[in-house]
Amino acid sequence: MTVAATLGGGSRRAAQADALALLDAVGLADQAHRRPAQLSGGQRQRVNIARALVGEPALLLVDEPTSALDHDRGAEVMELLRTVTGERGVGTVVVTHDVGHLRAGDRVVSCRDGMLSEPVLN
Repeated sequence: MTVAATLGGGSRRAAQADALALLDAVGLADQAHRRPAQLSGGQRQRVNIARALVGEPALLLVDEPTSALDHDRGAEVMELLRTVTGERGVGTVVVTHDVGHLRAGDRVVSCRDGMLSEPVLN
């Protein structure tokens, strides 16, 4: 995460502090020393959320963030994504086939045959 943060001209020290703060925001500051292969699938998704937030984007486009996770871990990742982006004021567009995650959104739009519509949720 620090490489991306330093590309904009910031110092390595500041980038490392920002990276650690983002890892803390997703509950993984204590795992900062570990390699990706040493993390669970859910932990890797949380790191991906932190990485996506480097540079304070105004908008995140997130495609199937829970596809490799079981239902419970997927729900945790969706809630974390909603919380962290909400706290930072980051607009987020999530694409998912898991209808169980639709309730996490402020607005739900369906795409069928290339046409967008607002589905009726029960």
